[in-house]
Amino acid sequence: MLAVKEARPAHVPENLVVDFDVYDPAAPGEDFHAAWVRFQAETPHPLVWSDRYGGHWIAVRGRDVFDVYGDHERFSSEVNTVPPATSRAPLGAIVLDPPQHAPFRSFLNTGLSPKAVRELEPGVRELAIRLIEGFRPDGGCDFIKAFADVLPLTVFLDLVDVPLADRVMLAEWSAIVTKVTDVEVRDTASRNLRNYLRPLIAERRARPGEDMLSRIVHAEVDGRPLSDEEAVGACTHLLIAGLDTVSSLLGFIMRFLARNPEQRRQLVDDPSRIRGAVKELIRRFPLVVMSREVRQDIELHGVSLRRGDMITIPSMLYNLDATEYPDPLAVDWGRPVLATCTFGAGVHRCPGAPLGQREVTIALEEWLPRIPDFWIDESLPQTVKGGVVATLDRLPLRWKV
Repeated sequence: MLAVKEARPAHVPENLVVDFDVYDPAAPGEDFHAAWVRFQAETPHPLVWSDRYGGHWIAVRGRDVFDVYGDHERFSSEVNTVPPATSRAPLGAIVLDPPQHAPFRSFLNTGLSPKAVRELEPGVRELAIRLIEGFRPDGGCDFIKAFADVLPLTVFLDLVDVPLADRVMLAEWSAIVTKVTDVEVRDTASRNLRNYLRPLIAERRARPGEDMLSRIVHAEVDGRPLSDEEAVGACTHLLIAGLDTVSSLLGFIMRFLARNPEQRRQLVDDPSRIRGAVKELIRRFPLVVMSREVRQDIELHGVSLRRGDMITIPSMLYNLDATEYPDPLAVDWGRPVLATCTFGAGVHRCPGAPLGQREVTIALEEWLPRIPDFWIDESLPQTVKGGVVATLDRLPLRWKV
């Protein structure tokens, strides 16, 4: 992955500069998540600077990652990736700070409320069963293509009433936005998503339905209807958020279960443990590297940050911080899991997190009774693709029939 380097600002101390790529942290042959634990252990200062992706700070300690997520007074979400996008087109709640954030968040919260998720659950379960039964007689599949990319994306497209035939195209554009660091390529994909949505939004304005796009298009902000550009931005945010994170999370979780048969067997033998286990698995496999823009000159841990500086807040550095969760790389079904950053934190915690957690839970509840024993075909290499959201490129699972 290309990591662009630029001239370092004069206020950055030389002793805080590290050669670290937040989107590609692992050395050759090193586990992706273990690389984050190593980086944190080997980095004595809680705040360091990387010259990559235009230059940015990295919050190294878990508590700082969590706090920056919630500190909208000093750190703005208006720019939330490195390198920053050149386009500042509206993207709804994800790029708004309080108090502007809340009105754009409210209609997402309603459409993805616990009640709404419960209503979706039978359809999610039916789809999971149909997918698993479809490939179970084959004795194997690429889990990413056959299940992880299909289940959450199909559920989401049904939620927004978008043609299933467009799934692959939309997923490709979304993946570019969250994984490619070339700003021009990323902006083109984002523009493609926006252009795709414009006629759909016009249609929903004329003929509203019960779907999430209709809910957004006809929402009001501060007593006024959303403009067309605000509606396009909010719907683009929804598509990007809904088409990526859960499928990536499923891949890492199933890779772990395939390689750890004893822990998998505990869930097979006692399915009542699955719901609690999912919380631990979500903690163990964080994927997202978000960023924030410093709003004014401040000092943090004795370091001067200037207005306009970027700071990355990798979810891995919170979930896998040993001071937050001892022995963080271990998976412990009995571990009490409280806060995590897998789906973000603070006011920007992903509104789809409850749906994502239920999708993962249902996937395991329906997979494990049908295919309790499975393994990875290690002759086929699997690569972690970094980016704002990390993912596995493939996961070749095998089982006896």
